[in-house]
Amino acid sequence: MLEIFQRRNLLLTEGNPGSGLDYVVTLQGTLKGSSVVFPARLTLRYVPDRLILRPDCLGAYFAEIETIAFDNFETAAVMLMEDFNNELVPRWINLRIDKQTADNKSVAHHEAALEDRQPKWNNPRLLERLERY
Repeated sequence: MLEIFQRRNLLLTEGNPGSGLDYVVTLQGTLKGSSVVFPARLTLRYVPDRLILRPDCLGAYFAEIETIAFDNFETAAVMLMEDFNNELVPRWINLRIDKQTADNKSVAHHEAALEDRQPKWNNPRLLERLERY
């Protein structure tokens, strides 16, 4: 398992080509592995500020995440959010992980959704148009 900074360095970014615009980037992927947390689908939505994420880096980042033994689903969600939020520093970010596989006889679907935004950023018209999950 990599140290936090080594892990976050796997998230490659580049300059936002439309830094004067508010627009939403959506990326989805599947985290696999044999732990109690995975497999799970990750959906990342963000309004970029200065940086955008290079999608081609996610394979290496996900491979590293899959080696971590998380205590629970929520711990994985918080760590993922902190990593993406730290590297992108977006105007707004929403991260969701969900799994459709049963953890036990009582729970067939488990989901965690986290959201954050820069303190003075607000664009309700843009966010209202986003598909609800």
